[in-house]
Amino acid sequence: MNNQEPQTVSFVRDAKNFSGQSLGEATTQIQYESQGHALIIGTSAEALKAAKALVQNGVTVVEIDPAIDGTHKQLTDDGIAVFTVPALILHGYLGAFKATVPSTSATEQAYDLAVSVYLQSGCFDVVLDLSEQSLMPMLLPPFGYKHASSVEQIQHAILELQDMKGEFEKPRYFDYNASICAHSRSELSGCTACIDVCSTNAIVSVGEGVQVDPFLCQGCGSCATTCPTGAMSYSYPRPSNAIDRVRTALVENAASVVLLHSEAHEADANASSLPDGVLAFQVEEVTAFGADFWLSLLAGPACRVVLMHDMIPTDPGLQALKTQIELVDHLLAGLGVDEHTVVLAGTDCLNATDIASALHTDNWSASVLKSLKPASYATHNDKRQTIRLALDALSEQLTAIDTKVLLPAQAPFGQVVVNSDNCTLCMACVSTCPAKALLDGQDTPALRFVEANCVQCGLCEQACPESAISLNSRYVWNSIEARKIETLNEEEPFNCLVCHTPFSTRSMLETMTAKLSGHWMFKDEKALRRLKMCGDCRVRDMFEDDQAGIDVRSPSDV
Repeated sequence: MNNQEPQTVSFVRDAKNFSGQSLGEATTQIQYESQGHALIIGTSAEALKAAKALVQNGVTVVEIDPAIDGTHKQLTDDGIAVFTVPALILHGYLGAFKATVPSTSATEQAYDLAVSVYLQSGCFDVVLDLSEQSLMPMLLPPFGYKHASSVEQIQHAILELQDMKGEFEKPRYFDYNASICAHSRSELSGCTACIDVCSTNAIVSVGEGVQVDPFLCQGCGSCATTCPTGAMSYSYPRPSNAIDRVRTALVENAASVVLLHSEAHEADANASSLPDGVLAFQVEEVTAFGADFWLSLLAGPACRVVLMHDMIPTDPGLQALKTQIELVDHLLAGLGVDEHTVVLAGTDCLNATDIASALHTDNWSASVLKSLKPASYATHNDKRQTIRLALDALSEQLTAIDTKVLLPAQAPFGQVVVNSDNCTLCMACVSTCPAKALLDGQDTPALRFVEANCVQCGLCEQACPESAISLNSRYVWNSIEARKIETLNEEEPFNCLVCHTPFSTRSMLETMTAKLSGHWMFKDEKALRRLKMCGDCRVRDMFEDDQAGIDVRSPSDV
């Protein structure tokens, strides 16, 4: 192996990509360390041919042959270890790839290839996969992994892998607040938006929350865009910084349309080729910004947001953008804005001339939003609060068609509807609500609700043992009304038959009595009567009635 000192380089461009301005608040850096040792997967002949270009860093070759039993190893004349294995499990990232041959029998243990070639780190640094089917098929594979099939692809991959030796860093693109995450409660599954949309498989479920591997994350930001609570947020830049900078740039350039693009499309979005009033603005990823960002711009001074992208139709990031655009369209339609305010400019529109033409034909110059006075509220990093501030600003100048607007199913705003005839006020829904939208009555048996907090995650609906809860996606324009505490169900407390201490509700006691009346332990009237006592009186009555206590064995056990 080459023992020269590693160089420090970066995967990302300089942190001044917002019109030459710094990104504001600092973000944590994630560091990779690579000695350059390559694992090449493919047929022996093809892999060894590719190995000649990477041999200076150290190479291990593995060929997968499902027909064989066990692992076979040999050394070439050049000292390259060549393995033939029946199967291979690969995971990891630059500097930390684990390649494991799974056990083929109850007596044979899994075989770690990096350990078998005595790599000090116990991992491979880079991987060149020449297999027909990629061993890491995620849409965005991890840094340090290249899948190639054609000669041209292999040559390009080798050139990239040759340079992946040393220390590398990238931003930690995300922040995660587990306390407001709606993923899971009490072993019930709620929101999985971030997991479903992640193109790198960096997000996994862990108990009542999720876990993000910062080494796999590549900063597409779709998780933050789709998160209904704001538990997952983008940190490069943070939302408030991004909103402030774009607003300022729009004012300084007297523009009312913003064309968002990444560095890859900078040439295509050349501002000098665009119509007057259109500002091309470079961001890290267009998928990292959703309804809170767009609505803050539309509240002033923008009347149109155009998103430039080259995503394939099946890209989950593209689907996330479309879902967010649908939400914005419904919200603004409730204010009488019958126009597409957020527009996707895709692979069929990726040059300045076509984009300029598309912007002209979009008739944005006649937008009702152009006549509005730009809002001046301060921005911050609370996603839901930012959306409400933007909509408050818009609703002050536009006339709402109704006091509320219905939204698509699973939109992150809405009400909880409770069937009071079925609800027993067991409070299972309150204990599972991650957003404090459902509250108990404290000293009174009651279920209360704050609509502004509800994210429509469905955990309450799943937790209800009586199926008394349903959801209704909508948005209430009056923020004061939406923040009011509403009583969904309330009952007089049921008092203990003996000490008269309130301990339950009549509906809860009736439900318990109906469910337990057929049980062998509650066949006599005395046992059923005890259900109407508080815990202390129930125990006291049980032992006063029978000094020997109660036999908890089933008759079939006697």
